[in-house]
Amino acid sequence: MSKNSFYSSKRFRYGTAAGAFTCAFIAVVIIFNIIFTALATKYLWYIDMTKESVFTLSDAAKEILSDIDDEVNIYFCSEPDALMNGTNGTWAKYVYNTAMQLEAAFPNIHVTCKDIVKHRAFFERFRSTSATNIYTTSVIVESGTEIRVFALQAFFVQNEDGTIWAYQGEKKMISGILQVTSAELPIVYFTSEHGENLGEGAGALATLFADNGFEVRVINLAAEEIDEDARIIIINDPVYDFIGAEADDAGANEIAKLDRFLDNFGCLYVFADPDHAARLTNLSEFLEEWGVAFTPDTYIVDAEHSISTDGLSVVAQYDADTLGSSIYKDLTDNLSTLPKTISRYTMPIEILWEEGGNLSGSRSVSPVITSYDTSRAMRNNETVDRGSFNLMTLSCETRIINNEYYYSYVIVSGSSNFANSNYLLSNAYANSDILSAAMRATGRDKILADIDFKVFDKTKLDITTAQSNHWSVAIVTVLPLLSAAVGLVIWVRRKNS
Repeated sequence: MSKNSFYSSKRFRYGTAAGAFTCAFIAVVIIFNIIFTALATKYLWYIDMTKESVFTLSDAAKEILSDIDDEVNIYFCSEPDALMNGTNGTWAKYVYNTAMQLEAAFPNIHVTCKDIVKHRAFFERFRSTSATNIYTTSVIVESGTEIRVFALQAFFVQNEDGTIWAYQGEKKMISGILQVTSAELPIVYFTSEHGENLGEGAGALATLFADNGFEVRVINLAAEEIDEDARIIIINDPVYDFIGAEADDAGANEIAKLDRFLDNFGCLYVFADPDHAARLTNLSEFLEEWGVAFTPDTYIVDAEHSISTDGLSVVAQYDADTLGSSIYKDLTDNLSTLPKTISRYTMPIEILWEEGGNLSGSRSVSPVITSYDTSRAMRNNETVDRGSFNLMTLSCETRIINNEYYYSYVIVSGSSNFANSNYLLSNAYANSDILSAAMRATGRDKILADIDFKVFDKTKLDITTAQSNHWSVAIVTVLPLLSAAVGLVIWVRRKNS
């Protein structure tokens, strides 16, 4: 081969070296990206720039789990790649990310991903009955012998048309962990022996409290004492009255026990039916001390604001700037369009006084939700009044002990259907959100109601124009400068060779 041939020339030698260097550089970049992506996925190396911190574990979540020492396993029924990028990756990645953050924050929480199609035998032990269905999108929380299986959609909030608009993965995941561990939970009691609805009608309400970190119990107030760990007592659709001062034995005085419970900063929820309210003499007198009164045998109809043709499934109106409206402040602050709250077959709740009554001004009362002014109050199929009526009220007693504020609450709904499963189990309505938010009123312990859902229509990048410009400059200039520097080095070496 001639010495002057192209293949022996400097141009070929240096061109080959430059080409080889370029290929090697590209290969290094690709390998670096692969390794960095894998490490970033495993160790969660990213910056959450969303306004609602959708991808960041909240401090409230960490605080609630800080006292749990039990070993907890979280199982996903798909491989990590499928969770992040698969058919369901759009939504599954949120839940998987939350689980990975929990694993990173707590040494006793472990995340495992197995493809249920390839490892079906592994998941057989999680089937409590033949009816238990486990899918590739299922999430399983286990501790010891306790197991909870969740569907993917349980971690999200949907509106009426099925559109997902918020993420509640933290609450649902931590609820599962609390349920399977031996953590001591605050107690919510459902009263019995008064014809209350404790069957299927109360199931959804009991589930809501369990999901928010409560231990659910039933109590016969005439025969049992209230546990000191009780935070809330539920009176759900009573048919018969509660025993008061007429009790033969002071230990059977149910009204007195309710009074002592509230004196000890408890919270009482009452869901009453218009047809039964007239019988509840003792309970009514007790509630009047808290500034509210039933309107028996009267129900609200609103043909313009109802989801039913009979006008009885009233769409509630959200009030503003009241004590009661503070319950759903997160909803009104974060959503431009609010989901409907439904109160079916509801009697008006009368507010007797707004401040104090005969109690030295220590108690206050306000509406939580009201009907629109297009509604009518009906009795015996005749209109007895028109206007806006109170569908649910909140009474609060404030006491100062050693310079600390303590509160007791009474929440009264004029509908025994407010907590109906049709409304609580549907993500299209805000009934469960109203009740979950009201749980914050217990005040003495951290509960899962302290963890808010994260609204997706608020997940835009929350950076200023200046910050955006700085990032743009960095991206536009840094990479070209690096490329120019590499080219300069090659040029200099070629020139001096």
